[in-house]
Amino acid sequence: MSQFSHLELQPADEFNDLRIKLANDSDPNKIDVSIGVYRGEDGNSFTLPVVRRAKALYHEENYGHDYTFCLGLPDFVQNAAKVIIGETLVSKKLVASCQTIGGTGACHLGALFLSQSSGYKNFYLGVPAWPNYLPLIKQAGGTVTTYSYYDTEKKQVDFNAMLRSLNAAPAKSVFILQLCCHNPTAADLTIEQWSQVAEIMKKRDLIPFIDAAYQGFATGSMETDGLPIQKFIEVGCEVVVCQSFSKNLGLYGERLGCLHVVVNDVAHTPLVLDQLRYMYRAECSSSPAYGARLMALITKNDELLTQWKKDLQDMSSRLRTTRATVYELLTEKYKTPGTWEHVKTQRGLFWYSGLTEQQSKKLLDEHHVFLPKSGRVNVAGLSDRNVDSFCAAFDAVVRS
Repeated sequence: MSQFSHLELQPADEFNDLRIKLANDSDPNKIDVSIGVYRGEDGNSFTLPVVRRAKALYHEENYGHDYTFCLGLPDFVQNAAKVIIGETLVSKKLVASCQTIGGTGACHLGALFLSQSSGYKNFYLGVPAWPNYLPLIKQAGGTVTTYSYYDTEKKQVDFNAMLRSLNAAPAKSVFILQLCCHNPTAADLTIEQWSQVAEIMKKRDLIPFIDAAYQGFATGSMETDGLPIQKFIEVGCEVVVCQSFSKNLGLYGERLGCLHVVVNDVAHTPLVLDQLRYMYRAECSSSPAYGARLMALITKNDELLTQWKKDLQDMSSRLRTTRATVYELLTEKYKTPGTWEHVKTQRGLFWYSGLTEQQSKKLLDEHHVFLPKSGRVNVAGLSDRNVDSFCAAFDAVVRS
C-alpha cells in the first residue's frame, strides 16, 4: 500500500492535452490556433527584433550565474514598474514591486498577499475567464464569486452585469480585471467604462486586481493600453497589478513577470515590500536572471526602447490585418452564415469566435484545426499560408 494511494486525479489541462495532440498529428496542413503565443508568418515562435539586439548586448557582458535578490533584479523591477504604472509614482516610492515567475506567478503572489497577508479573501471574477484563476485563488486561500463578463448575443462586454456585481459586493472584495486583450473573449471595456468602474470601486472600498498579460497588443502602444490603471490611480484606489512579459517581449519560456502594489501612503510601501519578500522567499527565494537582464537592457537603452515600441506596433498591426482578412473571407468569399463583425472589433491575440464546443471539436477532429472547446482562436496562428484554409474549414463547420 502506497502512502499516496488516497490521492485522486485532478481535472485535465485542456491546453496541455492540445499540445500533445498537436505534436502527435502528422497532417502537414494542421493549423494551430490554440495556445496564446504570438507566431510569425512561418507559424513558428517569434523572436522580437529588439530581443535579438538585446541578446547581442547581453553576451558582451560577463554577468555570471549568481542569485538575484529576493525581490528580483533591481533594474528590471524598477523599469517594469515604470512601463506599467508610470515614472511618477515609482519616483515617489508609492509602488511596491517583486519579480515573479511569469504572469501566473504574479497572480499567485498577488492572491497570496491579499488573501493571507492582508485578509482580503473574497474575489470576484467575470466569466468566461482564463481557467487558471479559479485554482490559483483557491490555492491562495480565497473564495471566488463569478458574474457574467461577456454578452454572447451582442458579442461584447456584459457591462451591466459587471456593474451589478460591483454594486453588490461587500467592501474589501477583490475584483480580478484584465487590463486589455481579454482572455478568452478579446472584448475589452472602453476607457469611459474603466473610469466608471474605478469610481465605483473607490466609493465602495473595493480592491482592483489587474492582470496585465498583453500590454501593447491591443492598440500597439503600451502607454495607451495601460491607461485603465491610471483611472484607478486618479480616483485614489490602491491597485494590485500582475505583469507579464511573455507576450509583449516574446519571452514565454523565460517566465518573466512582476507584481506591483500601488499604495496611497509612502509609509506603507516598506510594509508591503516586506510581506512580498517574506512570501517569495518561502516559495522561490529568487527569480530567473536571464529574461530580467534582457528586459533591463532594453528599457535602459533609448534606441532599444524605441525598437521595442516599434515591434509592438508591428505585431498589433499584423493582428488587425489578419482579423480583417478573416472577416473578408468569411463574409465575401465563403459567405458564412452568421454575423462576424466581432472578428474585427475584438482586440489582441484572440478571437472569441462563438463556435460551440461540438463545432470546435469537429474543427479539430475533421479539419486538424487545433483550438480549445471554447472556440477561442489565436489570431497570430493564422498567416497568408493558412488563413484561407482555416476560413474554409470554419465555414464548413458552421454550415454542418
